[in-house]
Amino acid sequence: MPKPAQSDTATKTRFKLILQEEGTFAERWSMRVQPHQLRALAVLSALVVAGITYVIIALTPLKEVVVPGYVASETRAMQADSWRVTDSLSTIVDRQSRYLNNLRAILAGDLPADALAITPDMVEADPTGTGPIDTTPTAALDGLRERVEEEDAFAVNRPNALGESGLWMPPVEGTISSPWNPGIGHWGVDLVAPANTAVKAVGKGSILFAGFTSGGGHTVMIQHDENRVSVYMHNSRTLVSTGDRVNQGEPVAIIGNTGDHSTGPHLHFEWWESGVAIDPALRIRLSP
Repeated sequence: MPKPAQSDTATKTRFKLILQEEGTFAERWSMRVQPHQLRALAVLSALVVAGITYVIIALTPLKEVVVPGYVASETRAMQADSWRVTDSLSTIVDRQSRYLNNLRAILAGDLPADALAITPDMVEADPTGTGPIDTTPTAALDGLRERVEEEDAFAVNRPNALGESGLWMPPVEGTISSPWNPGIGHWGVDLVAPANTAVKAVGKGSILFAGFTSGGGHTVMIQHDENRVSVYMHNSRTLVSTGDRVNQGEPVAIIGNTGDHSTGPHLHFEWWESGVAIDPALRIRLSP
């Protein structure tokens, strides 16, 4: 009688799974299985264990510890917010930098004093800065000048209007030798004071520029709050550096006679608000 093939024997082979008590060896449960059933049971068990492990890791904070390089959703949200804030700040810094560079150019005589080539409004309209520079006064700028002058005229006519502000002090104790006269391009006042007189900051702020220009000589520009800028020209030397913080009354320069536009020792003082030159006498008590 021929023997059965080995494959047929393996197919018919059965196993018995038995649960027994440890002490008495009494059979409590048994089950007959075939090899392919054992393999299927092992695969199913592995899948169940893998699924449970995935659920535990993926749906709990455990993933932040177990998964290498995993970034929490809160961290990703903070990073996205930081990127947006950084991008916004970069745009603002670039806008202000171009505006202040243009203001420096005006004060250095590289552009007409009545032309603010890049104002904050113009930068807002052309954030790339690729548009042409308009060096002619605009109707909006003229209207702003007129409105500021009307408001100033109304303010100084009230009793103690300048004293009520209490914000600004004279840069030097001197007399006005040449008043503000935009009609001839004189966008500030000339103050005469004794030699070696200290020029003081009219209010607290940051040094926007401290250096030498051909027209203004040794020049200091201070950025004050609310987009105000004070300018001190023709000094013999400066006592501060760009980026310094100064308090009201702090010496920033020594009066002098430097620059092409100076004909004698004096301080040329200018006052700008939002890119528009204002008569300093409307803001500060100056001796006539």
